[in-house]
Amino acid sequence: MATKGKRLGTVLHVLNDQVIVRSGKLNIKRVLNATVVTAEKQQIGTVYDVFGPVGHPYVSIKVFASVKREELPQMTVFLR
Repeated sequence: MATKGKRLGTVLHVLNDQVIVRSGKLNIKRVLNATVVTAEKQQIGTVYDVFGPVGHPYVSIKVFASVKREELPQMTVFLR
């Protein structure tokens, strides 16, 4: 099995061209604009914003147009 990169978190909500992920502690400077991938290494988007509590922030991901949004809820995603 190929390595997936750093675990970002689990998709909670899909909102038009963005998804919201619940994450763990992050280095915000390294995360912003980073590419987000699935466990199968399919690129789904880039980190747009980080907000909420420092210990378990929420991450907004701007999803690429080619991604099927109905497959994203409850998916675990990773930073590439």
